[in-house]
Amino acid sequence: MKYIFPLATLLAVLPCLAQAQTSAPAPASTAPQESVEAEVAKIRDPAVLTRLVAHARQSGDKEAETAALDRRIALRPHIGAYKLDKVVTLAREDRKSEAYTLLIELQNTGYAFDLRDDERFENIASTQVWGYILSNFEANREPYGSATLAYTLPREDLLAESLAFDPTRKQLLVGSARDGKVFVVSGEGKLSPLVSADEKNGMWAVFDLAVDAKRGFLWVASTAAPHFKNYDAEKDFGRAGIFQFDLKTGKFIKHFLSPPAQGGQPFFLTSVVVGPDGAVYAADGVNRALYQVRDGQFRRILHLPMLTAMSALTVSDDGKRLYVADPQLGIIGLELSTLKPFDVRVPTKLSLEGISSLNWHEGALVIVQAGMNPKRVMRLELSPEGNTIVKLMPIESSNPHFGTLGSATLDGSTLYLVANEQKDNYDRFGLLRSKDKLEATKILRMDADPTPPEAPQAVPMAPVN
Repeated sequence: MKYIFPLATLLAVLPCLAQAQTSAPAPASTAPQESVEAEVAKIRDPAVLTRLVAHARQSGDKEAETAALDRRIALRPHIGAYKLDKVVTLAREDRKSEAYTLLIELQNTGYAFDLRDDERFENIASTQVWGYILSNFEANREPYGSATLAYTLPREDLLAESLAFDPTRKQLLVGSARDGKVFVVSGEGKLSPLVSADEKNGMWAVFDLAVDAKRGFLWVASTAAPHFKNYDAEKDFGRAGIFQFDLKTGKFIKHFLSPPAQGGQPFFLTSVVVGPDGAVYAADGVNRALYQVRDGQFRRILHLPMLTAMSALTVSDDGKRLYVADPQLGIIGLELSTLKPFDVRVPTKLSLEGISSLNWHEGALVIVQAGMNPKRVMRLELSPEGNTIVKLMPIESSNPHFGTLGSATLDGSTLYLVANEQKDNYDRFGLLRSKDKLEATKILRMDADPTPPEAPQAVPMAPVN
């Protein structure tokens, strides 16, 4: 009979294998061997755990499989697919009660997985409870909300990545990563250039916008990405910056540039927001660093290596707290007076998976979940301290216009959202994959604070311990 090493034992010896042929045999250890669960608990990378799950399933090591599945869920509680993967194991072993409990949890969190005719769940698919679960997942896929189509932009090679509302014009601004331009949107989607990348300002692809109407500034987060038409790899690789323009005229004022890339490590500024005091905050989502522009100085204020990425930023209206979205870990806060991070406590029945946009509105966070199934927009009201989500309300879900959701911005209580961002039609070299598949970018308009009968009454959530 062939012996299968327990997965944790295999993990423990892997680092030693490379030295096995050149080192003398080590004396046998007399220390007690740790349990599989204890070994797996040391792993912090979900990708490693995914490989371990696959290995355990192939080798038949059920103990290691369960330990890796549970560890992955513990590390990424907002990722619904990880919980569904555990249901695959429970279904295989015909553990109906446990499988149903986890599926109902996913259903109550808002997920809309389509499990019909999925052979992986055959063992648990013959009961009334299974039919109930399928029906509720199907109900979660139903379109919800009252958004309307505000603008349809020209069907051009624009790669519209960013939005901001200019209250002085009472018009929407759109940034193009392809052209390195900021446009004023009017009519049915007519675009008029306000700002353009040129030799004087040195700007590249436009990835985010922030309007400071009080001081008359437009701030742009720009990165030298291959998607930018005038990208020059020899001189631009790894560069990024924050660019300041006159909001009324588009006249270039100043830029705050990253230093040249060190050791091949590029900068990638993708988010920018302005606080009520005029301070500007920007995120390098790839390197998980926060930058600030204040009093004419550009500096890094925080590095958050525990995050997987930074997909969006927003600041509370009192300027005390900055909120950062991580598409895998949810939302964390930052006390700006001390630069001390804090956890935002989340109700049990809420997943913060796949947040692509974050806005502050009257004591609440308005989030866009491009990576959620189904894609949706939610309003999350916070406690007075700003560290606990106390009430949640759906705004829009499964809208027929939804493609790859992009940036969102607020005009008072009106939210504008890029409904079908076109970045998936570009390869990693920034080249358009198919001109025929290029769509006109659609921008939806919706109420960021809907009230009955447009939306169900929000149910207060008990504080989370």
